[in-house]
Amino acid sequence: MADRRPEVAANQGAGAGDATRIEGAAESGRADMPGRAQPGRAQATERKEFDRTFEELVQHVAAELPHFDREFEARLGIPQRVRRSGVYVRRGIQFPSGPAFPATPLPGGTATGQESAAARAVEGTGPEVTGGAETAVVSGAVAEAPHAAVVSEESALSLLREELRVDVDGLYPTMTVSGAILRLFGGNLTWIARVAWDQAAGAYVGPISYRDGVSALVPHTDIRVKLTGSWLTGGMKAHVTYTGGGQPDLHRTYAYDRGHFREVGIEYDCASDATAVTSYNLGAHPNRPADLPDATLTIEDTFSRQGIRMSNIGSSDIIPISEADTDQKWSDIEMHDAMQVHWSRFKDQAQWQVWTLFAGEHEFGHGLGGIMFDDIGTAQRQGCAVFSKSFISDPPPAGDPNPAASVQRMRFWTAVHEIGHTFNLAHAWQKSLGTPWIPLADEPEARSFMNYPYFVSGGTNAFFANFYYRFSDDELLFLRHAPTRFVRQGDAAWFDHHGFEEARRASTGALQLTLRVNRTTTRYASLEPVIAELKLKNTSTVAVVVDRYCLHSDDLAIIINPERAPARQWLPYARYCYRAEPHILQPGQSLYAQCFLSAGRDGWYLTEPGRYHVYAALRTPAGHALSAPLNLQIDPPASREDERLAPDVFTDEVGRVLAFGGSRVLNEANNTLKEAMERLSQRPIATHAAAALGNIAATPGRVLVDRTDADRRFELAQPAPKDAETMIERAYGDLNAAADTLGHIRLTEQVERVATGLAEAGQRREAAGLTDRLAATLADRAVLPSVVQRVREHSEKLTR
Repeated sequence: MADRRPEVAANQGAGAGDATRIEGAAESGRADMPGRAQPGRAQATERKEFDRTFEELVQHVAAELPHFDREFEARLGIPQRVRRSGVYVRRGIQFPSGPAFPATPLPGGTATGQESAAARAVEGTGPEVTGGAETAVVSGAVAEAPHAAVVSEESALSLLREELRVDVDGLYPTMTVSGAILRLFGGNLTWIARVAWDQAAGAYVGPISYRDGVSALVPHTDIRVKLTGSWLTGGMKAHVTYTGGGQPDLHRTYAYDRGHFREVGIEYDCASDATAVTSYNLGAHPNRPADLPDATLTIEDTFSRQGIRMSNIGSSDIIPISEADTDQKWSDIEMHDAMQVHWSRFKDQAQWQVWTLFAGEHEFGHGLGGIMFDDIGTAQRQGCAVFSKSFISDPPPAGDPNPAASVQRMRFWTAVHEIGHTFNLAHAWQKSLGTPWIPLADEPEARSFMNYPYFVSGGTNAFFANFYYRFSDDELLFLRHAPTRFVRQGDAAWFDHHGFEEARRASTGALQLTLRVNRTTTRYASLEPVIAELKLKNTSTVAVVVDRYCLHSDDLAIIINPERAPARQWLPYARYCYRAEPHILQPGQSLYAQCFLSAGRDGWYLTEPGRYHVYAALRTPAGHALSAPLNLQIDPPASREDERLAPDVFTDEVGRVLAFGGSRVLNEANNTLKEAMERLSQRPIATHAAAALGNIAATPGRVLVDRTDADRRFELAQPAPKDAETMIERAYGDLNAAADTLGHIRLTEQVERVATGLAEAGQRREAAGLTDRLAATLADRAVLPSVVQRVREHSEKLTR
């Protein structure tokens, strides 16, 4: 692990003295330019001494100002002395003779001479030609075009921008230096080096341990970074020497650009049945670190103080839902449609923007505190929702010294946690999952926003007693230095490049995991969605404690492996953050869940004809469980109608409508499903289409409406009884056939929802008749008697 050198030492090693020397060399270079006055040696010496003395005076006065105490400054990231971490840049034009990095040093000078030439160019003194190496100045920085090139590039000139991210002081430094080379032509590169202070060299040194992109752009293996200058002496510089890898040493100078590593905008909206919490007074609750400052921290502050500058781009609107206030709970369909409507004003592309909606309670119940919705088109991870009428607002146990502050703290933690997911941050205990970008270890005891407070040893009290309202070092490394596409909202898919190790070990423990379909055959027709069922059974002779929601959690991983293509991880459209709820699973008892296997956040998985092998793995405190493979067969198109409709069905919007069981705003997808019903009326896809469309037609639901820019509200979309009748008959006329393709869990949920809608519309007899037929069908198919009994009880309620 790199040594973390005190900040004052950094200033001593690369401070005002060195800055004066380097800047003096640059000044001497400018003095030699035609038409510029040349000061005498005595004047130059006097000026350097004045600059040094004045800088020391300003720093001394700043240190004595009583604006905050010193610990508070450190916690909030307020610079003490000269803070040098941040982004340094070079901009320029790369000419056809070669890329940004030459294979040989620039001819015609020593390393110091090259640094001085770069410094002169950075100061804007114009082009410099030295021994055949042409340097062009663009936006106050430099780019060289050497004779010898690492990568042959025979195309036209390439616009060039280089960023150097220095992370060695300030708040929570990760002792990392990274670089990004961005070129209009010829490829890009991100590299990362973990560094330590070398007293002898007066610089930060370390090996380059990670590359993403065209590696040949930086063929060296090590770096040496010397930081000079200050805001008082003409700007800060980073002088970098690239060494090793069998390459001659290469020297580059970068100019300081900004102190934050990323910049993102955020917008909050709050439904009128919810409470928005976007700030928290750190001193409000006595259970906190003794040195935590007594100050109010906003969500924007939380990210900004850790190097991710966040700005609120709009007011926090309160969106009325009185007209849409039906059962007081939010469904996935309603949440999904609300975000679709909101984001319709933005382009479906990667952007540093986050939308956060504060809502009441989700229909999944009190245990769901928030959702990160990452399924919006091709640009994922752009929005999240926080549910204030959930466990996050529960009063703390008796004896808590400040219950109101405890609730406020939990609400604030939840909001930052969900927003953290939009940056592609995984939970603290899941870093060994995903596609690796660098090896990351799980951090189950981390005091981080991405860890659940109740998961650590000692529970919530132990967590907040030592929580500094920060992200862990590994999370900061990812936020500040990972390639942009891994972090930026709307770019790489959720959990991409966090490290997924495919399910690899079967468990011989007490739990048995089964992945199955509720039908006699695993052969599926063309266009027919596959909805599977997960079953977790206690096969031991003693009770086992599990999380009631484990089959809906990120501890579940499903791999879909086509016989003739690479395996893919199934990524569901929505991720749920539940409060862990211990559940005693008695011997022989089971938990169940459904999964829409056909499509997910990164597209459709089961489209091509052929064989697929599907595996499920679950991690629990009682041990890992790995399912036997579910072997599926997808048939070729049975007709030209299948072939013609396939491109329209296998789209992102249709996948989401089928997975969520309907949509009130994705009209194009709904039209495609109506067409599938008409043209393929006897095929399984028609049953799925009718079920999704009937679910919307039979039940009321909230829709976010933008009447004007200043008038946004949730309104109630009324049922359409005539349309519902047609759809219900098509979907559930033959409940046995519907169970074969929809599965028992999906069928039961949708029929009960539709029947409730019919009863509320006054059609109680029809509603009860539908649920009675469902109970009989489930009993005939040997579904658990407890499930059949619950359906019958639901039917009785509908007639009251």
